[in-house]
Amino acid sequence: AEDAVKQMASLQGAGGAQAAALQQLLGPLLSQAFGGQSSPTLRTILAGKLSTIASPGTNLQEVGSMMAEARKAALVVDNGKLIGIFGFKDMMSRAIAKELPLELTSVSSVMTPNPESVSPDTTVLEALQIMHDNRFLTLPVCEDNGRVLGVVDVMDCVYASGGADGWRSIFASAMECDDITDTASVHSTHKSVKSVKSMKSTTRSVKMADTTVLKLRPKAPMICHSSDTVLGVSQMLASKRGDAAIITDSSGGLAGIITDTDVTRRVVAKKLPPSSTRVSDVMTANPTCVSSSDSATDALVTMVENHFRHLPVTDDNGAVVGVLDIAKCLNDAITKLEKQKDKSSSAAEDAVKQ
Repeated sequence: AEDAVKQMASLQGAGGAQAAALQQLLGPLLSQAFGGQSSPTLRTILAGKLSTIASPGTNLQEVGSMMAEARKAALVVDNGKLIGIFGFKDMMSRAIAKELPLELTSVSSVMTPNPESVSPDTTVLEALQIMHDNRFLTLPVCEDNGRVLGVVDVMDCVYASGGADGWRSIFASAMECDDITDTASVHSTHKSVKSVKSMKSTTRSVKMADTTVLKLRPKAPMICHSSDTVLGVSQMLASKRGDAAIITDSSGGLAGIITDTDVTRRVVAKKLPPSSTRVSDVMTANPTCVSSSDSATDALVTMVENHFRHLPVTDDNGAVVGVLDIAKCLNDAITKLEKQKDKSSSAAEDAVKQ
């Protein structure tokens, strides 16, 4: 545990006092929300998981198949040492969008070199804090001797931290700390979409927050047509640094969604040609949506319950106005709670002085 804290301090460039303070923010709230259970370690959540370790010379076709099966980023290891990481967004933006020949391109030529790593004794709570502070979506996990154990992502940490009831409590607390912000909108005439309102939830016994989805500041949607090719969509997303596209049909209505993960799992792993494969053939059709007037906390819990990384947002007329990203929402929630904690600490200090 001490090594994990030291590692976090070095990742943040912080001193020991700051590293020790990491638990003070989410620790009590998570403990209360999840019934006092202790936070598991990364070693625990990696147990039994498929390996995504590749050698530097492994070609992208093989790497993509491995990533698709494990649904995890690939770790590039040379002589037992971690030298790089290659994720789903990298596959889409650095390989597919640039039309690289997958079977002739080594992963070492397109990986992100020398990634930060953490100890397997790091707790899930500590990992969430590290990801938040450094804006990481994934964390390689290595023993002190350098042996690579695997990789965890932000969703692993969310699911390992407890059930939907606990996250509802945390998200609701965060929603009380923010101001409503406008979001971009893109017109869509399709009204026949699944809404969070129509989905049954196991957490209805918990009081819903009054705050609407707009307070979550959804990302502006990146729109493509169902007749576009996977190559075209990948190039559009790469140029805008996006990781998910909303797909519309011939009438402009919502037809589906495709993500960087889908590109690897449904195109690369199946050896489909990106330049001639229509996005409509590999997208998730008729995705669940949330209305901008729905409860923000309800929408976030729906994402946790259903393991959704992205959730389209529509207005009351069915127009697509944004996309929620659970990783961004989690980062925002932690930031809001941090600011609230700082305000409370300052108020307490002022009261003592008076």
